[in-house]
Amino acid sequence: MKILKIAVWIMFLVPLFAVAGETGKAKVITSGVQATKCISPVHVNNIDGRTVQLPELGFDIDPGKHSIKGRALLDTSVCRVVGAGSDRYNVEPLEMEFEAGKTYFFGLDHSAPNRNDWNYVVWKVEDSKS
Repeated sequence: MKILKIAVWIMFLVPLFAVAGETGKAKVITSGVQATKCISPVHVNNIDGRTVQLPELGFDIDPGKHSIKGRALLDTSVCRVVGAGSDRYNVEPLEMEFEAGKTYFFGLDHSAPNRNDWNYVVWKVEDSKS
């Protein structure tokens, strides 16, 4: 019975540690939606010019300067996309300095009518919760 209680506690605690992130890292949240500001979530698939496979909701990153890009899931309910009907667009990676202990909310700003003016943005930065 005691082993069962310990197993139950472990089942509850492991997800809490996974969400907290690694000590000494920055956290990047990619699932935040700001539809009214024309910012859509991004599935990051490239960091510093290298192809990566990361969770779609967010990930931890070493502090320092990094370039990040990915594929966005556009929310066009508020901001209509105009122009040629292509799902492909080329957006330059976001280059910025990431600090340990901070959480960065990352998305694609598609508010410009011209797709060439779209860019990745960090729309919010918070101190990470310990």
